[in-house]
Amino acid sequence: MSFITYPQNQTLTRTERATAMVFEDQKSRDLLDRIEQIAPSEASVLIIGNTGTGKELVARQVHMMSQRSRGPFVAVNCGAFTESLAESELFGHEKGAFTGAINSKAGWFEAANHGTLFLDEVGDLSPAMQVKLLRVLQEREIV
Repeated sequence: MSFITYPQNQTLTRTERATAMVFEDQKSRDLLDRIEQIAPSEASVLIIGNTGTGKELVARQVHMMSQRSRGPFVAVNCGAFTESLAESELFGHEKGAFTGAINSKAGWFEAANHGTLFLDEVGDLSPAMQVKLLRVLQEREIV
């Protein structure tokens, strides 16, 4: 996806970046066509590519062109979590669920409700956490 370019002479805020995608070549136009096909869907979308190739920008563009655009876009770097923190951050926890849980806390899934949750570096999660994540994506419900 290295064919995504930005205007050189503009400073853009993070929320404006996806609108700055420039589709000058055929591969870029093909990507935009694919985004336009995917955006109306309620399906989960897997965006693959090397680090720095614009996966988050593509996800933001899908979000902006979807029915979820009125909701939040929440980007989460799964590689930033320790094993013990990942479940609480993604799914939330109830008060008293573990030592130090003095309050209930909503997770990132709840924070992105009616919007889009972009999970980056999912491969950095433990296999057990990836299974839990897969179940949530398949069932579309946090238990």
